[in-house]
Amino acid sequence: MTEAAIQLENLSKNFGQFKAVENVSLQIKSGDVFGFMGHNGAGKTTTLHMLLGLLKPSSGQARVLGLDIVKDTLKIRRLCGFLPANYNLPKDMTPHSFLTYIAAMFGEGGPSIEGRIAELLERFGLSAVADKKLGGFSTGMSQKVGLAQALLNQPRLLFLDEPTAGLDPLGRHDLLKYIQSLAQDQGVTVLFSTHILSDIESICQHVAILHQGRLLANGPLQALKAAHKSEKMDDLYLTLVKGSKDENP
Repeated sequence: MTEAAIQLENLSKNFGQFKAVENVSLQIKSGDVFGFMGHNGAGKTTTLHMLLGLLKPSSGQARVLGLDIVKDTLKIRRLCGFLPANYNLPKDMTPHSFLTYIAAMFGEGGPSIEGRIAELLERFGLSAVADKKLGGFSTGMSQKVGLAQALLNQPRLLFLDEPTAGLDPLGRHDLLKYIQSLAQDQGVTVLFSTHILSDIESICQHVAILHQGRLLANGPLQALKAAHKSEKMDDLYLTLVKGSKDENP
């Protein structure tokens, strides 16, 4: 049986009286590209931030790579990569200097990390602009730098929050293919959080659907489609959200 990379048990987060995440329980297998979907404000980012120790849960518990998200925050961060949504890069730095800075935060330096930086710059088509100021970069180019930093420490688990935002169709296609290869060829577990349903359908076999902080569905994508008589991801999502509204008018 495949070990779980992430386990959530009744995980909740409140901001005052507002319930951002409410009693979410799910399990993500190692080596899976797991789709975490919902519209903006559904609670996806709040959940990711709790798993990375950036927010403390109001109740419930979770483990990431077998580590407690409250007690083992620093260990978790060293083993994971994270691309936040709307990542604000330092405008006065270059891709090379920024990645060097991130490596130093992990205590890495020297020829080996320089090789890793060069590899990532090449992989994302950034070699020619490695010494250009980030302040002049397009959204798509900035997103590629953000992805490079998320992969710098060769993570076992990758958290991606809206990773295809700002990418053109070709860049988006290439990124989705690369994410698949990370899981298939290197065994990296990917938690892929997005509101773009077609991205989920392209690369994810297992999904969780979040709406207003509550988990509406969780399981194999094809099984969920069959259970709800939905041929497409859009139909499945709309059916579940509409059903939730009918239950909670």
